[in-house]
Amino acid sequence: MNKKILKWNLIFQYGYVITNIINSIILLPLYLSHIDSSTLGIWLATGNILAWMTLADPGVGDVLQQKIAELRGKKMFHEIGQTIGSGFIASAFILIISVIVGFIFFFLIGSIINKDVSQYPNLQMALALSIIATGMSLVSFSMSGINQGMHNSAHVAIASLVANGVFLLVNVLLLYLKFGVISIAFANLCRSLFINIYNYAAMRNLLLKEKLKIIYSITHFKSFIRIFSFTSISRIIGGFSSSMDMIILARFIPPGMITIYEINKRPINLTQSMIGRHSVALMPLISHAKGTGDMAGINNLITKQFKFYSYAAIFISFMFCLVYHDLITVWTGSGKYAGDTIMYLLVAIFFFYLIGYFMSNMAYALGDIKRNSMVNITRGILLGVLLFFVARKYGIIGTLVATLSVVLITDFFYFTYRLYKLGYLQASLIKGTLHLWSIVVPIGIMLVWGCKMLVQHLFAETMYIPKLIVSAGTLTSAFILLLMAVDVEIRDTVKLLKEKFILIPYYKLRKV
Repeated sequence: MNKKILKWNLIFQYGYVITNIINSIILLPLYLSHIDSSTLGIWLATGNILAWMTLADPGVGDVLQQKIAELRGKKMFHEIGQTIGSGFIASAFILIISVIVGFIFFFLIGSIINKDVSQYPNLQMALALSIIATGMSLVSFSMSGINQGMHNSAHVAIASLVANGVFLLVNVLLLYLKFGVISIAFANLCRSLFINIYNYAAMRNLLLKEKLKIIYSITHFKSFIRIFSFTSISRIIGGFSSSMDMIILARFIPPGMITIYEINKRPINLTQSMIGRHSVALMPLISHAKGTGDMAGINNLITKQFKFYSYAAIFISFMFCLVYHDLITVWTGSGKYAGDTIMYLLVAIFFFYLIGYFMSNMAYALGDIKRNSMVNITRGILLGVLLFFVARKYGIIGTLVATLSVVLITDFFYFTYRLYKLGYLQASLIKGTLHLWSIVVPIGIMLVWGCKMLVQHLFAETMYIPKLIVSAGTLTSAFILLLMAVDVEIRDTVKLLKEKFILIPYYKLRKV
């Protein structure tokens, strides 16, 4: 496994999510202060509808990444050129279809959410700009997928990180110039254009360096699009179901409550994306190793990376349970926290989804695209039906319980079972993981309870920032000590990091 490529993949995946989190931390309070609350609530709801534009993309970027990485492992360079050419043709169709779909929804939005969108300032102009920005974003997925498959990961990382900086700067400038929701839409358009231009330039330079040509073949394109017979249906159904909660709720609860719900979802969703990106970063290496026939390397990579991944999911789940009220209050002001019940349900969905997401991505990278898509189709239909019946009667709590039930069945249980059946999830890993969880989880719950008692004793109720700092620091230290006590590999890793970053530099300084 190429460690340099893995490093850049991790920089890309984590850097992109971290900069998104930073942007959200900075921008959401600015949105609340510079955009009318009702307009912002409707923007959030209509944004989910325009997200349906992305259903025009059957997952071309993911398939390009998987196929090109595997072909590169097999050294089938002519086939790589044909695959890139087919990817370009597919991207052109996706751009056209997505923009058409976007403008169809543009004229239907008022009927869908049962609101007159014309009464909200600048909303219609912002929605029109968002249609173009979303179409360009879909094209950028293909560009990034090609570069990832070609192991051109450094430029993918640079493009995404700089683009997020552009998004932040444009957004803040236009907000202060009183452009309202147009600020968000125009900043998104600038970001998507930058990513496309940079990725295309980086890809062309690599192709020239390796003397590869982009080959446009109708015959290859026809075989290429057959892959999407299942992935396209999967993304369409999955896209509808994933945004259904906000859209259904928008019909039955006030716009201001939609904003509260979105505020409480956002930190968990962003963190979920950040941790989940770890598994996405492994995918090009897994596909390449499959092309070279390195089965042992695949098993070793999955075994080692899943342990750290699962510990991160457990730790962050505990951290949210401990500090979420104070976090939301410090971030957006008092009265924005939705309550413990909603928070616990969001955290449960966060954890079980992340485990299933890892298993799903590993199977996809190994070429199990058809089965992966079929399960996601089933998942989306099941979730959509459940939300339709529970959202009106049980509101936010009902939608979260329905989502958790589906996540447990499909993401957590099925995808774990599927990777095991493919032969890449060893029984020893499952047994060892469950044994460690049986120790870490109960003790972790006691640590969370102890930290809560500590901060309640030390600080007044309204001292949110000191409570956040002490709670987070105490739990982090205690959790690291817990892992070192129960896991030999974690102990060895900490010792190695200590030698590399503390002891060796110290001795070098002494010699100087």
